[in-house]
Amino acid sequence: MKICFLCNEYPPVRHGGVGIATRTIGRAMVEAGHQVRVIGLNWENSDSPRVESDHGVKVWRLKTHKSFLGWVRSRRLLYQTVAAWAQSGAIDLLEVPDYEGFAAAWPALSVPLVTRLHGTASYFASELGRKPRPSSFLLERSALRRSDFLSSCSSYTAERTRELFRLGSREIKVLYNPVRTEAQSESSARDPDQVVFSGTLTPKKGIISLIQAWPSVLEGCPKARLDVFGKPGRTDSGKPMEEFLISTLPPSTRHTVHFHGHVESRRLQSAFRSAAVAVFPSYAEAFALAPMEAMAEGCPTIYSRRASGMELIQHGQNGLLVNPDNVPEIGRSIVEVLQSPSLGLAIGEAGRKHIEACFSLSAMLPKYVEFYLDCIRWFRDRHSAGSTGRRHAA
Repeated sequence: MKICFLCNEYPPVRHGGVGIATRTIGRAMVEAGHQVRVIGLNWENSDSPRVESDHGVKVWRLKTHKSFLGWVRSRRLLYQTVAAWAQSGAIDLLEVPDYEGFAAAWPALSVPLVTRLHGTASYFASELGRKPRPSSFLLERSALRRSDFLSSCSSYTAERTRELFRLGSREIKVLYNPVRTEAQSESSARDPDQVVFSGTLTPKKGIISLIQAWPSVLEGCPKARLDVFGKPGRTDSGKPMEEFLISTLPPSTRHTVHFHGHVESRRLQSAFRSAAVAVFPSYAEAFALAPMEAMAEGCPTIYSRRASGMELIQHGQNGLLVNPDNVPEIGRSIVEVLQSPSLGLAIGEAGRKHIEACFSLSAMLPKYVEFYLDCIRWFRDRHSAGSTGRRHAA
């Protein structure tokens, strides 16, 4: 197969979970013998695209136009490029993310268009109890309805998106984000005092709730320290999040919290290998990679009961779940793991095995390949028969 992914945040440029997930599946498909292209808007120094190669994945970075209505020009350039690739036979399928509704109003392509649900702006606004912006909602809905096929990184996101955008009986294939796992060597002892959080420093990630719970953690475990990894963010009022978080901590506890910023994946992996527990009390997710990556390293993981949390963790078996609004519960859960190494060892090992069995590349890659092949076959069959309908659930 010849697959093209539209991704504006393909590493090493500034990226989040979508960029990492795209890189993971792209590299894996190349290793399996398929051809993979990635195209995105994240290059500003020249009208000519920058072309790179990443482990066999060919990456085109197109110029982002900043002029008035430049976004229209940029999106037109994206469409023209992929349409030319499709017409020439360079690609068999195009996958785009749902965020920002890139495929809205795109004319027909000669290859199937898959939209993958990672969570639109309207989805996250709704999850946080806010009213979506009408312009964003209309753009995202148009893109979803334009798509030939839909896939989602979680069942929760699939059904919430269906409800929010009134997609009716449209079939949405659930394909969980995969994580690359490595053979476990002899594990070293974990640091009994290290707690790790990873995620962009925004309210929706639950970092405020975690910091509010931290003093109670220190009451039960005075030697505990919190390592915070993630891109800088801001509060809803616009204040730098790190500055706000530090200001809310009692002065006597501030030396126990360390902000490391956005780090390379190997640095984060090392933290998950050494920490006594990783904590992610998020308010809104599609299917977050950070808790999966922690679990893959055997790190005892505390995650959110919200959104797709229960699709990843069975509470008390392979991790713990908390309500991000329940600050005392977050603190108690951290203390419980820190004070009971045997509990941490049990849920950490169970979590590692769960990731390997259900969310590793070896488990998920065949499902992606089967889905893409099915899309290509169905699209060709329908168009050879003269139909342009979308596929619905049976």
